[in-house]
Amino acid sequence: MKRAWWPSGRACRLAWALPLVMLAGCGWFQPRKVDVHLPISGNTVAAMRKVDETMVDILETMDIPGASLTVARNGKIIYQRGFGWASREAREAVQPESLFRIASVSKPMTAVAVLKAFEPELPAALDRPVFGPGGLLTGSRYASIKDARVLKIRLRDLLQHTNGWDSDVYEPQYDLVQIAAALQRPAPASAADVIEYMLKFRELQREPGTYFSYSNFGYNILGRVLEQKTGLPYDEAMRRLVFDPIGSQSPRIGGDTLAERRSGEVVYYDDPRWPPVPSQTGRGSGPEAYNGFHLAAMDAHGGWVMTSADMVRFADAIDGRSGVPRLLQPATVALMTTRDPKIPNANGGLGWVVDPGGWNHAGALSTGTHSFLERRSDGLTWAVVYNRLPIDPDSGPASLAETFKTTLKGLHAAILRSQGLTP
Repeated sequence: MKRAWWPSGRACRLAWALPLVMLAGCGWFQPRKVDVHLPISGNTVAAMRKVDETMVDILETMDIPGASLTVARNGKIIYQRGFGWASREAREAVQPESLFRIASVSKPMTAVAVLKAFEPELPAALDRPVFGPGGLLTGSRYASIKDARVLKIRLRDLLQHTNGWDSDVYEPQYDLVQIAAALQRPAPASAADVIEYMLKFRELQREPGTYFSYSNFGYNILGRVLEQKTGLPYDEAMRRLVFDPIGSQSPRIGGDTLAERRSGEVVYYDDPRWPPVPSQTGRGSGPEAYNGFHLAAMDAHGGWVMTSADMVRFADAIDGRSGVPRLLQPATVALMTTRDPKIPNANGGLGWVVDPGGWNHAGALSTGTHSFLERRSDGLTWAVVYNRLPIDPDSGPASLAETFKTTLKGLHAAILRSQGLTP
């Protein structure tokens, strides 16, 4: 579904892909004195008081109920705090270990797990076909293919968003009622149902391997490839390959409704201008945050719930910067962080946005979730999660893109300055 004032697709893209260096032209928030009425949890770090003030300013200016921020330097967490409300109604404050939906920051985590599962076969495995005879994803439900170009899709294309399906034309991951109906199955459609439907009824918009088009659907496919490669359900494969080795206990696939809120998880708040939407179950309607998503079908591209600290631990464990055994070998990290020179509009590597300062990824679920994770080459890693998208309540909706960039840059600048680094 498209709204006139919103980028297409409910997991907002805004190229979440924009590297922070591209935000240099935006202004940034001037911190105000901390509001004593807004709860702040976690240990105070004297050198980072301006970060506290900036976070409070963002929440107050953008009318965001709550957030969590974690910062690490050279693999060690130096700052971990909660701001505002996990539940305004219950006056429940965000804690440093509160759980948040992380939206599309799930993608680099899936990418790392896939690269780890195929690591003994890299780099050749990146050019293996995904579908068809000898493909990575086999089975009767993936055998009926409408567009023969699908057989050209390689593992690399899924990882770098060059699979040929254009989400701006059609976004299947949030069309689960109609997909279930087309397959004559109960709603909501499952992750595998979505793939079966797309193969059977939809054509590609581009030749695989030729053009970057951000694809939630491509990462859905990667989740199923990971399942077939490991013989495990996606979430269990992620635990064994990624989360257990680095000691992360919080990650889990989120629930869809408020009643399915996990223990320790925040409540999500839609922008008040956002109208009710139909439920993905096909029954009833309500706030987007609790009706517009079926996180089990979004698992590999946007389904994870976790702490901001575990987001940071993940990024710093990839090459062992945090002191735990590295998740990936140096040659694999190099593959992951290298842009494909054949793709004219590529802005990242395999699962990450890559810029001169390091790697990052952002995500959002309209309009109750925003997340951002950056792993910098100067030793700084940080993650922030909000339970409402940072939309300026005093501006027209068309200003969302600029508001979002400005918010990130303000926080980014405050964090760097606290560490004696130049924004």
